[in-house]
This record gives sequence, structure tokens and C-alpha cells, in this order.
Amino acid sequence: MPVESSQHRLELTEKAAQVIREALSAEKVDADAAFVRVGAKPGGCSGFKYDMSIAGRAQVTEQDQVFASRGINLVVDRTCLADVLGSVEIDYKDQDLVGQGFKFRPLAAVTDQCGCGESFTAVKSRA
Repeated sequence: MPVESSQHRLELTEKAAQVIREALSAEKVDADAAFVRVGAKPGGCSGFKYDMSIAGRAQVTEQDQVFASRGINLVVDRTCLADVLGSVEIDYKDQDLVGQGFKFRPLAAVTDQCGCGESFTAVKSRA
């Protein structure tokens, strides 16, 4: 299982990692054996919406890129990472009931996100 050999990267803020650890603990999932799968689905006003789910080791394939950030295992499909997502930082905001949740911040200098930040244009479309 390759780790961090991509030109792109996924990173968690400390707050995002804390929320993920708490969620895994509440679900009685072993954090060392779990992976947070990061991806994208078609949708939103800019073309794609971010997606996250919990995956087990058996769900990680050769097509995936594995990262470790702040003690959390992250996994993403290599094609999705290279062609759609690019490098991303994942944070967690809990300012109010409506605005709380995971927030994704592209780490590239040039990004195309909608005004609310919920959807984005694929990396390959930006080139």
C-alpha cells in the first residue's frame, strides 16, 4: 500500500483530526485500522462536491493513494486526486448549526470554487 508518493497531498487540520477521532470512537471503530476515504461526486454549481466516508483496510485498493495526517489514515482514488481534487486541506468549522461541518480548502494557487465553497471545478478543467 503506497503512502504519500503523489505530487498532490491531503492534509487535516488538528480540529478535523479531532472530530474524526471522536466520530470513530463513538462508532467503536479502531482508528488505526480505519481510513477516511476522500473523494468527489458530480454536483453543485461548479461541477463537483467533496465527499468523505469511512473505509476499512479491505476497501483500500492498488488504485488508491494513502496519506497519514495528524494520526488519521486518509485514502483517495489516484485518478480522482490527480484529475479532480488536487491538493486539499480539510478543516472542521463549528461556528453555528448551519455552518458546521468539514470544510475543504484547495492548496493550489489557482482554484475555482463556488461562492459558498461547497463545490469546485476539477483540477484538469483548470489547466
